[in-house]
Amino acid sequence: MITAFETLAAKHPWPNTTGVTAWDYTLGGGGRHLVDAIILEQKPALMLEIGCFLCASTKHWLSLDPDLKVVGIDPWDDGLIEQCARYVGRPALTRAYPEREMQERFAADIARQGPFPTALANLRGFEGRFVPVRGLSPDALYGLKDMGLEPELIYIDANKQAVDLEVCHALWPDAQITGDDWHWGRTKGYPMRKVVYAFAEKHGFTVEADHATWVLHRP
Repeated sequence: MITAFETLAAKHPWPNTTGVTAWDYTLGGGGRHLVDAIILEQKPALMLEIGCFLCASTKHWLSLDPDLKVVGIDPWDDGLIEQCARYVGRPALTRAYPEREMQERFAADIARQGPFPTALANLRGFEGRFVPVRGLSPDALYGLKDMGLEPELIYIDANKQAVDLEVCHALWPDAQITGDDWHWGRTKGYPMRKVVYAFAEKHGFTVEADHATWVLHRP
């Protein structure tokens, strides 16, 4: 029997990553152990990741559990080229590569290879367990639901909008929702915290947070 995951994988094939240099790059926001614990203790079969960047977190989570499958939504468009170029010379955003020469090589590879092949090159060895869906949330979510996809764990690292949480909860009410950017935007009043707290109050969840990571729990 062909599963919804297999059908989705056929519809969204990987790019050719032959000769593509992989960069296991993360902004390292911290608190990911909260997500790790869910994967290791609850053993979800399918995780939905909204906003994948270069798939460093994806690689980490797939490495934790050999039975976990992940569907990732990201446009992987040329905007990431400009974004990565802005990291050069900014130590707070390039902890993994403190030497400027390495930072410049990183930015140059993203520009030369393209964000999409570079991200997937980072996941070599996980070809059968990750499906890359090029698109934006929440629009792309409805198609996943229509195909019968039922994630048990959802991780949101997108545009800090309440609509992402609302649509995820409406489509998959039993899924546990977690995400990033808890400590982002101090001068803006921590916008993701406002979104998550408002959602939690509306739907009766409690919030656990550590560094950049937050998790919604049912009472």
